[in-house]
Amino acid sequence: MNRRACFAPVLVCVVLTWLMNGALSVNASGRDDVQEAKSSTNRTVWDGVYTEKQAERGNTQYAQACASCHADDLRGKSTAPSLVEESFAFLWDDATVGELFERTQRLMPSDRPNSLPAATYREIVAFILQSNKFPPGEKELDAEVAKLKQILITSKKPEGK
Repeated sequence: MNRRACFAPVLVCVVLTWLMNGALSVNASGRDDVQEAKSSTNRTVWDGVYTEKQAERGNTQYAQACASCHADDLRGKSTAPSLVEESFAFLWDDATVGELFERTQRLMPSDRPNSLPAATYREIVAFILQSNKFPPGEKELDAEVAKLKQILITSKKPEGK
């Protein structure tokens, strides 16, 4: 096997490890926020925390800023992780919407992080929530990150909701 053939799998492993460690460090550093969200409110993504119109705008923004790496269907390309279903649940279950928003704003798009308006990042987060089949509601995602940190991402629908 030549060097180039060996290098590609190693590079993919390094990038995936970096991405996973970044997600884990966000979850570890935000653990107090998660505990606070769990104890201070019973609000979850199942409570309709974004609107359909906000997610529609997010779909447009996602297509412009994110789809080139994460794919049109949000399933990821190359080293960009999937943003839907099991992959999303693995990375974000028991985190807060605020953590998802902050990480997205701080790191994305990867070639120009934090380059979009905050409202655009909220719209993209709304689109990601919609794509993961969390229900819409009557009110858009809040502009205050502290309030977004009170909304728990949980892949399993709580009983009674």
